[in-house]
Amino acid sequence: MKNIFKIIVLAKIMLIMLIVNSYAASTTGAADVYKVSMKKVELCTGSTGVTVCTGAVVIGEGTKVIDIAAADAGAVAGSYGSATLLPLGVTYTHMRVTIDRKFTISAGLTVSGVTAACNTTGDLSGSSYPGGSLSSNEKYDRVPVEDDGQTQAEAEVYLKNDQMKTCTAADCASVSAANDITYGQGTGSSTYQTQHANGSTSDDHVMIYTLSSSYTVSLIPPTIDISFGTSKAIKATEIATDLCMFDPQEPVVTITMK
Repeated sequence: MKNIFKIIVLAKIMLIMLIVNSYAASTTGAADVYKVSMKKVELCTGSTGVTVCTGAVVIGEGTKVIDIAAADAGAVAGSYGSATLLPLGVTYTHMRVTIDRKFTISAGLTVSGVTAACNTTGDLSGSSYPGGSLSSNEKYDRVPVEDDGQTQAEAEVYLKNDQMKTCTAADCASVSAANDITYGQGTGSSTYQTQHANGSTSDDHVMIYTLSSSYTVSLIPPTIDISFGTSKAIKATEIATDLCMFDPQEPVVTITMK
């Protein structure tokens, strides 16, 4: 019995994250590039949170970077894992996915009140951070911003810790007061996901998904069907006059095994 899971199928289930913030002018849209680093995928017989994957069976493990915005992602991705280790007769109800907190994104969005387009650039990957680098824990507790109208390019965007601070100038010479960061629990497609505490240095983000219906392992290899929508995969927000920040967003995802 052999079943290969395409990475694109697994990667699509973990586009992130409805970050709550209080800034007024913002918009969501599709990203031209959206690279996610897969680390592990497990099936669970039950779950009550990101740290609980009862009866966990690993069906995919190892770092693999996938551009889930690419039209040919399914053909390029290859395989990630196998269902051959699933024990017969066991019923699975959840899937736990571990990804890296870093995303590589390229996007250009029009935000009301911002003169020109909010475009991601390479500056967001480090040079706009305090000190011009990702030293210390700045990648997780500082959010760089970009002047509007810049030439669009890929940027490295990180899922932030609670109490993160936002740069209030493109050179990050000043920062905002601390902002509470909340990753939605059950408000998006995921049932649970990691809430990163202030000061966290972990590179992992974990998400739990509830299967649309439970799956009991039989002699017939399972079929995995995942429907999703990624038309609002990135959020651009005006921080100050013609300054933009970017957040990854979570799409609508339904996972079925049968």
